[in-house]
Amino acid sequence: MHIHSYTNSDFGDREPATDHYGVKGAVNADVHRAATFAAFKKLNIVKAVVSGNPQSVDEWFEKDSHHIVIRGILMYTPNDYGMDSVKLEQMIKDKKLEVFGEIAPYYGGTTLSDSIWQPYLRICEKYNIPVAVHTGGGDPGGTYSWSPKARLRLADPYLIEDVLVKYPNLRIYLMHGGGEDWPEHAIRLMAYYPQLYTDLAVLLWVEPNTQRYVKELLRNAKEAGYLNRIMFGSDQMIWPYAIEKSVRFLNSLNFLTKQDKEDIFYNNAAKFFGLKN
Repeated sequence: MHIHSYTNSDFGDREPATDHYGVKGAVNADVHRAATFAAFKKLNIVKAVVSGNPQSVDEWFEKDSHHIVIRGILMYTPNDYGMDSVKLEQMIKDKKLEVFGEIAPYYGGTTLSDSIWQPYLRICEKYNIPVAVHTGGGDPGGTYSWSPKARLRLADPYLIEDVLVKYPNLRIYLMHGGGEDWPEHAIRLMAYYPQLYTDLAVLLWVEPNTQRYVKELLRNAKEAGYLNRIMFGSDQMIWPYAIEKSVRFLNSLNFLTKQDKEDIFYNNAAKFFGLKN
């Protein structure tokens, strides 16, 4: 539910040269795409929501001979890529957009509930396009570099509640399950709004602290009865190895049953998208 694509022109613009563990990312966008596709094959990943700039997503879709790619878009502000509501609607009509996300207002200093995002949400509701919204913080120090308007308080899942109220028929999932700061807020929102799902994404692999919080999220969601709306994602960014690392970490959690894991890896997402098993 959470994969990123790049073109060579934007590859590595936001990510550091190495991850928390000192692992270097792919050397360029072509190597990155090939390694990600190889991970899909090795791990039997049959569908992946891919977000990036529209050019990169189109390139991935064209090179995807196994029909894995579900086309998304990565946006921090409503006018990224010269986008407006007319252009978004045309992308949907042309079947070039299947998921509106990853939408990450946090990085641009807004929230999904702000008025500037509402024209896009109305269109998504009209065409039954799912919305994937970033929750939780971002890369350490990002506010000092490429995302100067980012503030942690803007990444609280509770800040999308007005959207859930205003668009009850809109399919929405939280990316990162509220992050390290608000996993319980993600669960509370799922309890109160039965249409809401969440993915796990970067929490599964990026550093020990996030892995600590994802275990808390999963334990509490299981006990509360909302594990059936939690979906797998890796948010591999420029590190394709993170996909397998995420799979292995989730499989290592002994408090989850085999059925729990199967649901998180596939069944919950299939239900969210209405896919036939």
